[in-house]
Amino acid sequence: MGAVFCAGVRTQPWRLDRNAHSGTNPVGFDRESHLLCAFLVYCYELIQPRSRMPKAAKPASAFKIIDGVRSCHRRAGIFMVSTKQLTTAMKEITAEHIKEHGSESLLPERKDPTGPTLYRQLLRTPEGTNLGAKELHWSSQTFLSLGAMFVLSGNTGFRKAKVALPSGCDFDDRRLRRSSLLGGIDVTLHVDPSPEQLRTLVRGRDKAVIKPPRSKADYDGTTWGAHPIWLVFDDTDAANAARWLLRLELQLPLRGGRRAETPPFVSSAALEPVLHSTADYYLEHLLRENNPEERISAHSFHSFRIGFASALLAASCPYDMIQALARWRSEKIAAIYARLNPSE
Repeated sequence: MGAVFCAGVRTQPWRLDRNAHSGTNPVGFDRESHLLCAFLVYCYELIQPRSRMPKAAKPASAFKIIDGVRSCHRRAGIFMVSTKQLTTAMKEITAEHIKEHGSESLLPERKDPTGPTLYRQLLRTPEGTNLGAKELHWSSQTFLSLGAMFVLSGNTGFRKAKVALPSGCDFDDRRLRRSSLLGGIDVTLHVDPSPEQLRTLVRGRDKAVIKPPRSKADYDGTTWGAHPIWLVFDDTDAANAARWLLRLELQLPLRGGRRAETPPFVSSAALEPVLHSTADYYLEHLLRENNPEERISAHSFHSFRIGFASALLAASCPYDMIQALARWRSEKIAAIYARLNPSE
């Protein structure tokens, strides 16, 4: 997009004049400012909304493209002109957008929460149900892993990128590994619990312990990685994460150093990781079996994270606690995702 724009105005995509960006060259400064403003207008008029519902893309989407251009230059050691004129242009574009499409069009489109009630319903989907490419059998590697993945995300707020693998990506330390799962048996923490030890878990006393991997909110893993997640075991609760992880450990046992090399959620006996596309495919089919057709698109895998935050809010958790439990950078993000239930 940027290359086409620059070709149209007969200039180069890379803006390397540091004197112009810094303001040492006032003429160059005005040139670069006007160029970015023109590119903002160009992007806004060209881009299309991501879904069919909005009539036009939001001005903020065009601004993100400009922000991407600035980031590319910044990584190359070039700090572009200030955004003062861009901000003015953005306000004018936004005002025109509101005149044309109304202020409601600027409201964020967010997925509905998938809370405990809905994911319990998903887990009750009968054996043998046709889910597109496969029949549902909760004891198979794929569906046992998916069930554990859904419950764990609903119980902890883990993002899809932590529990499944994007296509074309390597399995690395940004994902949960089998070694991320520990056992808290009685008062002892077991890094590599044996099947015999796991079969002795006591309801309400023992726990599954998760070590969070590093993430974009914790790049080096020193913030949340130092705070394990404790999940109390309850073998009577169909949506208990520790119960599902226990089933996974017993059905697909893995000991020693291989735990650090293997994902916890797999799609075959060869222990291949569940891919994002696989998780999305079967989640959609499960939703079709358990949700009105018009509500299916309102949910995605991210809905488990939203449901987790909303359940904490319904339980009267303060926002700083929700932030910590969901491993967000700030309370502001927690306030965006944690929503009050209609009854409240």
